[in-house]
Amino acid sequence: MELLRATLSGLLLGLLFQRLGLPGGAVVGAMLGTGIHQILLPPAPTPRGLDLLVQLGAGVLVGLSFRRELLSLRLLPYAALTALAFLLLAVVLALLLSRALGQGAGALLFALAPGGITGMSPLSQAEGGNPALVGVFHTVRVFLLFLLVPLLARFLFR
Repeated sequence: MELLRATLSGLLLGLLFQRLGLPGGAVVGAMLGTGIHQILLPPAPTPRGLDLLVQLGAGVLVGLSFRRELLSLRLLPYAALTALAFLLLAVVLALLLSRALGQGAGALLFALAPGGITGMSPLSQAEGGNPALVGVFHTVRVFLLFLLVPLLARFLFR
């Protein structure tokens, strides 16, 4: 029953945020609605295999957007270079924050790495990290980025 309530909380707030036209409304609202449920009411368990299903669905959705011209040799070096730059920044921040937060730099690297929450949390767990810590950092990151990036793009580049 808790799983049904948590799911409905996420779906309703996601649809409301989408209807209101908020940046990233569906995702941000669903995360927020489900998160509020998990904090205020008895938490729902995560169904086994759901993370795999979501990862597969996200992978298919992203794959459907690929086009030959986007995967050109001209773009790939820039994509790799920016990924490596963000990863280097994540390493530096992990080292700086490890003492302040009392967490290992390795655990924080997964929390700060430029990857998705659905990939980094399970990867952290497989490597002996702290998937809950990773989840908190990535959820906050996604929440802020989904709200701020569209606004910055509107104001700075139009």
